Amino acid sequence: MTHNNYGLTSDDLKKCIIVRTPNWLGDAIMTIPAIKCLHKISPIESSLYVITNDNLKPLFDSIEFIKGTINVGDGHSKWRPEIVREIKALNPGLGFLFVDTFRSAWYLKKCVPKLFGASNGLRDFLLTKTFQIKWHEKKSCADEHQIYKYLNPIYLLGGNIWDGKYPKFKIISDSEVKDQRTVNFIKKGKILVVAPGAAYGSAKKWSAENYNTICDYWIKKEFGKVVILGTKNEIDSANIVSNGLDQAKVLNLAGKTNLKELIYILKNSNLCICNDSGIMHLGSVLDIKGITIFGSTDPQATGPLSKNWKVLIKKQDCAPCFLRECVNHDKDYLCLKSITTEEVIKTINETII
Repeated sequence: MTHNNYGLTSDDLKKCIIVRTPNWLGDAIMTIPAIKCLHKISPIESSLYVITNDNLKPLFDSIEFIKGTINVGDGHSKWRPEIVREIKALNPGLGFLFVDTFRSAWYLKKCVPKLFGASNGLRDFLLTKTFQIKWHEKKSCADEHQIYKYLNPIYLLGGNIWDGKYPKFKIISDSEVKDQRTVNFIKKGKILVVAPGAAYGSAKKWSAENYNTICDYWIKKEFGKVVILGTKNEIDSANIVSNGLDQAKVLNLAGKTNLKELIYILKNSNLCICNDSGIMHLGSVLDIKGITIFGSTDPQATGPLSKNWKVLIKKQDCAPCFLRECVNHDKDYLCLKSITTEEVIKTINETII
């Protein structure tokens, strides 16, 4: 029996579903509602497997309904023959691409009888059905959140409307954290997590000196402790945040955590403050309390969807520009500089009540 107008049958949906995710943490997290709805498209909730890269594998391994993950290395290289064989052995009924690359379509077409994804012209002949995705032109504020760009094709395939809830995440146990000093630190006291970085560029980064001021306030006025997170490329910023603080109350983990530990730390925190970044998206789906600071980008398109998060933005007439660095010398990062530490502290007090 045909399931919908796109050639899916009941037999297709009884087999497993294969999904290829984006390579960036924030983008990958924004596909989770669509993946959840795709999983439920079959009355029997077919087994769903995710194809992803090295860095994101722990994220999808942590989602309870995902049956398994298939690692494609850095996500930008040729697929090894054993990857194709592994996927074929699962006997999938359909595949869905949440990336628009030709490479992923080329390899996955060898493994699945029916393949769906966004149209990009070049790869359309490989797909059973393409969907026209109207991506934000980045010249003005978006009219809808980016998650709906991923959800809408799933709706057309017959998926139910997203209920607004994220799936449960499997959190590692205390004993699975590689450095037990981390466990001992976060288990006592009020924990503020700060993440001063943003892989996109400096136009997303509130100053590390400002984060330092916020951490000093948290330690002295809220009688709490601070965990600083970031990648290896953000160690210098993390060190600026840590400088001059009571080191007994600070744990600088920039460049020292894996993704499963990052999830563990965020779930054990009282508050997270960060820029528009992957950590913001992760904190949002984990439904912890958070404050995020926006500069060159648009919270209507990529902001946190959790009601536990507050967005601070001072929109300028040149924003959102979506540039990695500010090129407006008259403004000179005014979108970020106009957000003061006093405003953030005020928001902290409103958030942790």
